[in-house]
Amino acid sequence: MNGHLRERPLAELIREINAAKLSGALRLARERVQAVVYAEAGEIVFARSNLRVHRLAVCLHRWGVLAEEKLSAHVTEFMSDAEASAALVAAGALTKDALAKLHARQAADVLRPLLLWTEGTWSFDPRARLVEDVRCKLDARQLLLEAARQLPAEYVAARLDADAEIISPVNAPPAEVQLQPLEGFVLSRVETPLALGELLAISGLPEAEARQSIYALALGGLIARAGWTNALASSAPAQSGAADPAAATATKADAPGAAVVERDEAEPVAAKSDAPPDPRAEVDALFALVYDTDNYRILGVGRDAASSEIKRAYYALAKRFHPDRFARDADATLRPQIEAAFVKITQAYETLHDARARSAYDLKLGTQVGAPASSQSSGRADSAAANNHLSREQRAAESFAQGVAALKQNNLSSAVTLLGEAARLAPQQARYHAFYGSALARDVRTRHQAEAALQTAIKLDARDPAYRVMLADLLRALGQTLRAERELERALALDPNHDAARRQLNQLRKTKSK
Repeated sequence: MNGHLRERPLAELIREINAAKLSGALRLARERVQAVVYAEAGEIVFARSNLRVHRLAVCLHRWGVLAEEKLSAHVTEFMSDAEASAALVAAGALTKDALAKLHARQAADVLRPLLLWTEGTWSFDPRARLVEDVRCKLDARQLLLEAARQLPAEYVAARLDADAEIISPVNAPPAEVQLQPLEGFVLSRVETPLALGELLAISGLPEAEARQSIYALALGGLIARAGWTNALASSAPAQSGAADPAAATATKADAPGAAVVERDEAEPVAAKSDAPPDPRAEVDALFALVYDTDNYRILGVGRDAASSEIKRAYYALAKRFHPDRFARDADATLRPQIEAAFVKITQAYETLHDARARSAYDLKLGTQVGAPASSQSSGRADSAAANNHLSREQRAAESFAQGVAALKQNNLSSAVTLLGEAARLAPQQARYHAFYGSALARDVRTRHQAEAALQTAIKLDARDPAYRVMLADLLRALGQTLRAERELERALALDPNHDAARRQLNQLRKTKSK
């Protein structure tokens, strides 16, 4: 089986591999770049490319995992990944468990740019198997979500163009998924099967943003699309009864006469009311909620709350307090305050939904949920979780520094990959999103995705005028001069002496006067 990525992107092929529990090798090619993605029983177990930057030895050097002397003593960049792995384990430089995590990081680095390819070819061989001992556990679902957020808006629209297509909720959505605020808001609208066009209408979002969120949620298995088509169907083993849970839900919901949609028994059903809530009272309630500094109280859950309860609480708050609900009633002064308040709700959710971040947060509060305060083993576990959390921040800082350096050297592909990784690892760092957006803005094919990253930076830190200047620069490139002018005026309101903002605004006004 083979085809073109313009007609079937890698993200959809991986979704199909997972749904059909396929094994084999998926090969990709674009110009001089070649890559292969290995799957076993539906799980992605490794990925490699012919680029030098993706060799294990080069990755270890770039990541600074080992001291330079120790690395060069056992590994050369010309070794195969299997040879380098065996040498490091034999020398005692790395354990097998540590190496497995590094292989996962390496494979993810290979996959991220491949998932954004909209040109190139693919072929699938169900007989091929990974021979080397480099298998790893990859969070493919999160990678698919990230890719969907970065694909060009017009490409996503072409992949999701039938407004009559039925979109359905899933009975058992994946637990460990990090959603963006817009995605959480769209997900909260999918309570029963409905047509895509209807979902676009009730979301209240700009159509391009809504389609992007819906496509991401569908790839991530959080909602079911009736319109998925299969390119690898003939590769599925006949004896396997495996099916995509999302697709199964869609089939059940779309069956003739189906009128009942299953829901979690613990999920509360909101009572209907004919009287719409007072927007001003809702805004006051939002501000009162986020005035609290305790993430558990912000979400309204106990400190022993299960992950599913935390998720339900967040979705309920997203449905009630998303900034787009107040677009008509909030003035220009109030709107940024609403957006900043909602960011706090999202931050609370991201902290408590991620097991490592939650353990570190509980440790900070002096709380050890579900264990006595005197338990030494629990203390060690929480300490390790805190260290892992810090390690994540250090990795983000490392990727950010390397991404900025690549941006200065006009190495755009590396800059986008590294800065995107920094924003993913530390989603609350505004400058990571800002520089990621700046990198995306340099490529005409990704400029529409750049705006989302820059808007995220502004929401996280609305007081920094530099982010608004970056956004204004992008808007000028997109030909949206009026919006660019407004962003520059806001930047100058924050800092009247900001030279770049003043210079750009003067240029815009001179152009208008001609």
